[in-house]
Amino acid sequence: MRPLKILRSDGLFRYKELKKKQVIKIILALFLSLVVIGAAFFTVYAVSRSMTAEESDEKTGELQADATTVMTIARGEFCSLLLPDEVDINDVAFTSSDERIIRVDAAGRVEGRAEGDAVVTAASEDFTASCNFRVKGEKKTPEVTEVTTAYTANADILAENIKEGKTNRLYRITVNRRTNTVTVFTYDKDGKYTVPVRAMVCSCGAGGPNITPVGEYRTASSREWAALYGDETHDILYGQYVTEFNGEYLFHSVPYESQNKYALEIAEFNKLGTNASQGCVRLSVSDSYWIYKNCPLNTPVSVVDADASADPLGTPPTVEQKIYNGWDPTDPDEINPFSGKRPRILNIEDVTVKKGSDFDPMEGVLSKDICGNIITERVAVSGKVLTDKPGVYFITYSITDDFHLSRTATRIVTVK
Repeated sequence: MRPLKILRSDGLFRYKELKKKQVIKIILALFLSLVVIGAAFFTVYAVSRSMTAEESDEKTGELQADATTVMTIARGEFCSLLLPDEVDINDVAFTSSDERIIRVDAAGRVEGRAEGDAVVTAASEDFTASCNFRVKGEKKTPEVTEVTTAYTANADILAENIKEGKTNRLYRITVNRRTNTVTVFTYDKDGKYTVPVRAMVCSCGAGGPNITPVGEYRTASSREWAALYGDETHDILYGQYVTEFNGEYLFHSVPYESQNKYALEIAEFNKLGTNASQGCVRLSVSDSYWIYKNCPLNTPVSVVDADASADPLGTPPTVEQKIYNGWDPTDPDEINPFSGKRPRILNIEDVTVKKGSDFDPMEGVLSKDICGNIITERVAVSGKVLTDKPGVYFITYSITDDFHLSRTATRIVTVK
């Protein structure tokens, strides 16, 4: 939408015959009019934004009358064909020359189905255009290398530092006990540890006698399992992927009731992000494993008590574990029952709706992460249904949870 322009004839306002009060009244009236027009403009703009169906990363192809557009997409990839403004989409029929390779819906949304070439034609009584599609390769999906809520950054700088081979001084760890955040830094071009590469949520000491002491330390011994604490009145608890940094103070997983990966204290896991430990720094298994695997002996560790400004990547989210199977959902062990799981999108079966009726693509839709938390509000929808135009429509639902795990699914909506 183009910005509104306020025009005035002759470029002049003649106020000579008006009294001062009348001038003021007119100025106020003009000002109020501008406010109303501006509000109306903003409202129309906001509505037009909210009603735009293609707020996604999908490719688009612009069709022109009696012309051919050429596009390449991957198998499993969608794109949308855009008509000229003067063409009413309700009058246009979209067809594919080979639906085994390319299929197109009644709104001009195209899906690559198999490698090859196909032509999509858009035609009405007064308009004809086509798009030559080549389907090549498969749509790339992010590879899941670990299940974690951690934030990562500056992978290029880290990769260059790793190439230098100075693995014994690659990292410096900062623990902010006030925000329960662990940030790992690598060195910059001047050799100073100013480049954040990973942030992890943790649980520091609960306070009182159970406090994580501020100071400068270095990592020492590490082991896969270690007894954490216990006495005559308390059972011994264990930590997985344990790295010492200050005598009895350790980086480790949330406690386990035994040295079995199915014996996690889930109630303690759900305290991550709060001050809950007896002084050690608790992490999810994936994050304690990351330190165990990547931070060698004598890696510097700073424990600070600071506000969020000390955490350049921020504090990652926590995820409540609602599936009481005794496992940490981030444990990289392949026998972990969470292994290979992704968030779910439910109630998106194919549906037929009556012409002229209302259709809400999110009605009844439910999404849950791998721990059973409802995350429906994060579902993104691509595609649109024109309920005044009979035909078949493709609606795609996408979700990414706090573990950076994703799922995409497409339903077919038929308007009759």
